[in-house]
Amino acid sequence: MEDPAGALTHKDLLALDVAHLYHEAGLTQAEVAERVHLSRPTVSKLLTHALQRGFVRIEVWDPREHDGNVIATLTERFDLTEVRLVTAPPHLPGYARTALGAQGADLLSTIVRDGDVIAVQGSPLLADVVRCLNPTPLRSARVVQMARSLTDCLSGREETTSAPLLANALSARSLPLPGPLVADSVPEANRLRLTGPMREPLAALGGARIALFTATPASRLLPLLDRLLLTEEESETLREHAVGEICGRIVDADGCVCLPDLNNRTLGVSLTELRHIEQKVLLTCGRDSASVVRAALSNGYVDRLIVDVATAREVLALDRAA
Repeated sequence: MEDPAGALTHKDLLALDVAHLYHEAGLTQAEVAERVHLSRPTVSKLLTHALQRGFVRIEVWDPREHDGNVIATLTERFDLTEVRLVTAPPHLPGYARTALGAQGADLLSTIVRDGDVIAVQGSPLLADVVRCLNPTPLRSARVVQMARSLTDCLSGREETTSAPLLANALSARSLPLPGPLVADSVPEANRLRLTGPMREPLAALGGARIALFTATPASRLLPLLDRLLLTEEESETLREHAVGEICGRIVDADGCVCLPDLNNRTLGVSLTELRHIEQKVLLTCGRDSASVVRAALSNGYVDRLIVDVATAREVLALDRAA
């Protein structure tokens, strides 16, 4: 049997001895230096070496991310399989998204398996998941773009690279969703679903076992309504009732689509199809998304939730007030 200690250098052994004395015995660097007969700067360098070699691991344990009451209440109220919380420090812009990506990558690696069809909505959050994901080669897996973001399409900021990059990380086949997000008419939408390049990815959604998606608050969507070419009555309906967007579908506080005609012209996974996917993972952050997150949770569109602490608490507050 190979001796793992045999690969350690003399410097490694010194660094380990110093690390034990400093981190476990509680000695100061000066005391360690005296004990091992080295200079204090040398001890400092050895401690750095121990950290770089992975002999010492530093972990920040934030109790807010392990709030048992919030996690248990969300899990029980919305019949969730799993809830993961992250913090969103106001003085660290972008930290929450990075943390969501890391949690999403870790969760995905625990549930994905050979032969899976993984349905995804391209988004900056999915891109963060992919960046944090260790390559995990799978056999006969497919990554299907199940939806596009209406808000991002209207604003011209659509994220298009995360789905194929995820497929590459999993050695899976990538099935993009080409064509328009919203067809000009319901007959045209039906035709596109049944013919041409959209037929294969849409058909593949029927076999999806995992879905990764986000939710967009109405505050981001409503300023773009004029680009949808809606009637004044339709626009007013959305302004009065919309709480946000889930997989390209605009929903109200009850999780129902606000405009059936627009919904029928939208191409991608339907909310009914989303509900029937076995493992539905929602990643989101920002208290302004609490209403649309609650709508998604209340209607069985989510099994596993990854969310920042403030939004999680706001979701529960809204639910208590409903």
